[in-house]
Amino acid sequence: MFRVPAEEIAGRLVAFQSLLKENGIDAAVIRQNADLYYYTGTVQDAHLVVPAAGEPLLMVRRDLTRAEEQSPIRPVVPLRSLSELASAVTSACGNEHPRRVGMELDVLPAALFFVYDENIFPRQQIVDVSTLIRRMRTVKSPWEIEMMRAAGAMSKRIADAVPELLREGIAEFELAAELEALARKAGHAGMLRCRTFNMEMSFGHILSGPNAAVPSYNDGPTGGPGVSPVFGQGGGYRKIRAGELVSVDTVASCHGYFNDQTRNFSIGSPPDRLLDAYAFVREVSERFRDVARPGVVTGKLFEQVWRWAEDAGWGEWFMGYGEPRISFVGHGIGLEMDEYPFIAQGHRLPLEVGMTFAFEPKILIPGLGIAGLENTCVVTEEGIESLNPATEDLVIV
Repeated sequence: MFRVPAEEIAGRLVAFQSLLKENGIDAAVIRQNADLYYYTGTVQDAHLVVPAAGEPLLMVRRDLTRAEEQSPIRPVVPLRSLSELASAVTSACGNEHPRRVGMELDVLPAALFFVYDENIFPRQQIVDVSTLIRRMRTVKSPWEIEMMRAAGAMSKRIADAVPELLREGIAEFELAAELEALARKAGHAGMLRCRTFNMEMSFGHILSGPNAAVPSYNDGPTGGPGVSPVFGQGGGYRKIRAGELVSVDTVASCHGYFNDQTRNFSIGSPPDRLLDAYAFVREVSERFRDVARPGVVTGKLFEQVWRWAEDAGWGEWFMGYGEPRISFVGHGIGLEMDEYPFIAQGHRLPLEVGMTFAFEPKILIPGLGIAGLENTCVVTEEGIESLNPATEDLVIV
């Protein structure tokens, strides 16, 4: 059975406890699945109690046996009722009644917050620890980077399979289904997690011709019509034709850690305008590797990339068209698709060694299509390294 290494979990908990102490928080109660996995190595219906000093406690409603098998944390105890939580937190704090209890208020539903605030911790102040957690998760360990590197190898297998599967007359959703089946066989779990409320994502956007320029209802550059308004994004029923660009934007995961990748294909030569657009985004990707360094502020990188687009005459179609425009060119990635850092307008987070993000310069031309690249990158002492070994060449079938 796969397990997150015990030393990974231990190091994360120690670092988190240090942050709690620095911020005057007596204990944290972790509830969200991605954070539970990060700090415990398991995703169960559970509450992780982390005192600022002392031993963490994992309280599980279901499934206790799986939690004990998958997590190195001890003790693991059953949680029969939420009413047991307050006394458990006090006990974890050395029988000192906590004054400030941290919770993930960015994702905790309001109705559930009132239950904790009014019934479980009525004498405590509940404070938000989501920013502390998200900042901590931004810098990946060598083990996490290896998971993401393995996901990048899966992404290469997906891209390498496209020329064998791409044929005139195949529907976008059919190509997407065949590629997802390949990814699942390679180990992709099929689950994509996002932190943002109502952010929904699937395996990927396999889009062709004008469909590729249909905007997304999510905060992302590409959308597509999908197969139904209930999930109006991704490949639709449109049949792929010769002489148009096919954008294959997919996500693969290795034990929860994601790799995001976009590659370009065509049956025969695509329109010259899209060839020019593709040449530009490829140049942007290469220039970005030269300027992205530890210490460089994310918002400054965003401004620089946008200047390149405007100076080259692509500003009208860069990262979308019309209003609203997408205000980022890269997003953090790890256990969730929308982690820190964001290479985005107004953001002031300096790059640090070990940060991971997906950089995705894209040109969308209405009625014609999209040309774009996306690589998942890790910040190193020397700059950034792509975790996507698949060729960045436009592949003409």
